[in-house]
Amino acid sequence: MHISDHVLRCFLALADAGQFTVAAERCHLTQSALSQMISRLEERVGMQLFNRDARSVTPTDEGRRFAETARRITADLDRAIADLRDIATLQAGQVALAVVPSLAVVWLPQVLQQFHQRHPAVRLQLHDQSSVRCLELVRQGVVDFALNSQPGTPHEMDAELLFEESLYLVCPPNHPLARETQVTARSLTGLPLLHTQGTDNMLVRTGKGMRGARRALYEAGAVDSGFEVASLATLAGLVASGLGACLAPESALPQFSLLPTRAVRISPRMMTRPIYFVHQKGRTLSHAARGMRELLFRSPRPGSVGASTARARSKK
Repeated sequence: MHISDHVLRCFLALADAGQFTVAAERCHLTQSALSQMISRLEERVGMQLFNRDARSVTPTDEGRRFAETARRITADLDRAIADLRDIATLQAGQVALAVVPSLAVVWLPQVLQQFHQRHPAVRLQLHDQSSVRCLELVRQGVVDFALNSQPGTPHEMDAELLFEESLYLVCPPNHPLARETQVTARSLTGLPLLHTQGTDNMLVRTGKGMRGARRALYEAGAVDSGFEVASLATLAGLVASGLGACLAPESALPQFSLLPTRAVRISPRMMTRPIYFVHQKGRTLSHAARGMRELLFRSPRPGSVGASTARARSKK
């Protein structure tokens, strides 16, 4: 007798049900057909696998041991089939991702366009949120992963460094620093800065380690202007109107290039912004999400395409 997947599943159905009648229904067999199958299986393995009486059927010691192996075999087969189906779902499927708003201006749309061209039937769901909210969406299982400046806590998140991007001081054309080629800590001393509400949550890498962006700016000598807004678009408008300067990651520069502003690079030795690929620890990414991850890690970082154009425009 050939011990097929079907035979193993019928054996497990009987071991779980404890009655031929119930197990036969689950296996879509007649009771006599199931009984004959189990008898042939016992002949094949050379020992009795079930104790039988008028009311119930229970596995023997050998039957229980065989059941453990049978469960592993069927589970492995199910996983193998699921993996193949995951591959096929690139013809359907979905990728849900959360991202901090600055990355959603130019850089990420370019990556998503490439992915959509390769896999047009895969549905893409994008949540542009604050860094704190991005982590919440990962934690809640709403998204497959997040692109975030915060890596999350190690016991619940897996975080891979995707890239580090430069930071810029964006100011109106008549600002004292507008003609500088690079901003240092000395340049920021006493300088009032505008902020978005996300500045507190944006982590930057400094010579003193990881810091919240606002704290890092104050440690460098900048002061609070008293202006705080919710969106990059509003921040760009305030800067263009001459109300002050602000900190902006390179990926956000296209948002400012639409208005009369200038972007001056902050010394990389002073601070940069890391961006992490963050997903829930212990949760396996779907095949579609893995495909998106591979494309993200292969793509040029911000500044090599869109942001460089924005810098050129902002300095005109």
